Amino acid sequence: MSKRKPMDKAQARERRNRLLESAAAAELSLTEGVREMRAIAGMTQEEFARHRGVSARVIKAIELGQGNPTVATLNRIGQFFGLEVAFVPARRASTTPLPADDTMPSDLVLTIHELQANINTSMQKLAETLRLHENMKAHQNHGITRKKRKPDSG
Repeated sequence: MSKRKPMDKAQARERRNRLLESAAAAELSLTEGVREMRAIAGMTQEEFARHRGVSARVIKAIELGQGNPTVATLNRIGQFFGLEVAFVPARRASTTPLPADDTMPSDLVLTIHELQANINTSMQKLAETLRLHENMKAHQNHGITRKKRKPDSG
């Protein structure tokens, strides 16, 4: 049973439109976005997590600004609102032009480092999955014995 008071449809539609406008203008942080999506849905963190097919721990961590979700998880969360992960200008970078010496603003560098960390984590998980698959395959092949043909007696 939801602990949240349901929002009327007009108010939910208005908040959804503002959410989408903020996302389109690159003015929506991940934390704000997930928190607002959940509020519009009128669900607790646990309910929203179950509804989006992710763990409540993931939703809590994202809303606290401590999450490091995969792209697939973010797409699962945003799908209900018609959102998907994409590159957007960093907030400060949109108001501050890049310096002439080609250095990047610190918030853009941070975003790139976060993306690299997510990619590295995903690659490690993939490598581990492949290792497990190869081990299973090797064990299956080891257990198979081939019958030798009996020589034809002629």
